[in-house]
Amino acid sequence: MKQIKPVLDGARAAFNLGKTRPLEFRIQQLKALERMLTEKKDRFLEALQKDLHKNEFAVEVYEMTGILGEITLAINKLPEWMAPEHVSKSMMTLMDTVYIHREPLGVVLILGAWNYPLALILQPLVGAIAAGNAAVLKPSEVSGNTAQLLADLLPQYLDKELYPVITGGPEEAAELLKHPFDHILYTGSAAIGRIVLEAAAKHLTPVTLELGGKSPCYIDSNCDLDVACRRIAWGRYTNCGQTCIAPDYILCDKSIQDEVVKKIGSTITEFYGSDPQKSPDYGRIVNQRHFRRIMSLLEGVNVAYGGQNDEGDLYIAPTVVTDVDPDSRIMQEEIFGPLLPIVTVSSVDEAIAFINKRDKPLALYVFSHNKKLIKKMITETSSGAVTANDCFIHYSVLALPFGGVGKSGFGAYHGKHSFETFSHRRSCVLKLLGMERVNSIRYAPTSDSKQKWILWLLKQHGGGKKMQFIGIMLLGVLVSIVMKLFFKW
Repeated sequence: MKQIKPVLDGARAAFNLGKTRPLEFRIQQLKALERMLTEKKDRFLEALQKDLHKNEFAVEVYEMTGILGEITLAINKLPEWMAPEHVSKSMMTLMDTVYIHREPLGVVLILGAWNYPLALILQPLVGAIAAGNAAVLKPSEVSGNTAQLLADLLPQYLDKELYPVITGGPEEAAELLKHPFDHILYTGSAAIGRIVLEAAAKHLTPVTLELGGKSPCYIDSNCDLDVACRRIAWGRYTNCGQTCIAPDYILCDKSIQDEVVKKIGSTITEFYGSDPQKSPDYGRIVNQRHFRRIMSLLEGVNVAYGGQNDEGDLYIAPTVVTDVDPDSRIMQEEIFGPLLPIVTVSSVDEAIAFINKRDKPLALYVFSHNKKLIKKMITETSSGAVTANDCFIHYSVLALPFGGVGKSGFGAYHGKHSFETFSHRRSCVLKLLGMERVNSIRYAPTSDSKQKWILWLLKQHGGGKKMQFIGIMLLGVLVSIVMKLFFKW
């Protein structure tokens, strides 16, 4: 095992020197990260092809584009994000400077996931760099080729001490978690999320957990089924179903179940041909352990479409399962593979009740022409995000926070939300040493007059410019009164 403590000590020492605080340094590191992705794209393509059978389209669209978008946004907006955020004043602070100053947390740990092994470690890194932190990266060993490539390349482009990469498996991860960090961001399963949270609690370390779960997809009978099934098939079978925000199961009326299966089946042929195993656009299961886990979920269920598999090639065909018992095993855990169960419900109210009986999901999808129905689904359920009449798209909007709720995780990142996650919002009030006679109403000896004035002041809240102008006038009156009452001027 690589000696971890010296690496962490080096990152802490480099951070304490203040290297990360200047705007110029942060932008320089972000541009270096951008340059790495551009100059070494072919090597990342090769690594991701070996790990998950991803072709160039999948790597460019689902891995690199999001990272590059984050970098561009951060570079353009950092001066604004780092600037003091002036806030409304109270009557007690009308003459003072009152603002929020964002400062880096310190040394943060980013634990990546194997399904999008580039995006899910480098997108949080963009936020950590932008906020001025040192960041220790632990890519998932399951996508070993990408993990090793990151360990080889990042030190060639970024500051070696501030942004080290730790490779290895559970042993290295467990050793990392023994040490104190200023924040931990973890993407992965709920089971490992609990371990991360427990370890972080020993050091009172704040944590962002991106955990996933079973994201439901309700199809209203009143919708364009051709479009709905095409978009659902795209969301379910991209990356061979190994996506935390993929629609995990469908809820629909029994009257349209067969038509949904038929249309999803024709869409699969449209996307991947008559034999998806031969399609360059269709991925593979990451390893044999996950292959066998996914195949075990098909035991005792009705496969309406697909089901073909080849363990030697880690191939499982796009599959649809119908008339699913809500208590069956396939409905008890996140599938994280190319299986799509359909559970029939008689109404939107039954669908909502079904969703609410289960853990809060990372994403919820609803397909309908009925805007009131969509609003009802949003109002009466809870999830990390909602997308109506499409899948995944909320992930691509950098202005939206990406994160879960309940057992699907907590905390969020993307865009400015990443900057905020890795920043401390420090409250600052800068007073002058003058006007001490006015401030004297706070001091002993107390009196009824002082008490009335200070209580009145504490109840007043500064608003816009008009209110602040009125407040300054009132403050002037108060000064005169205080002078007369207490100093007999």
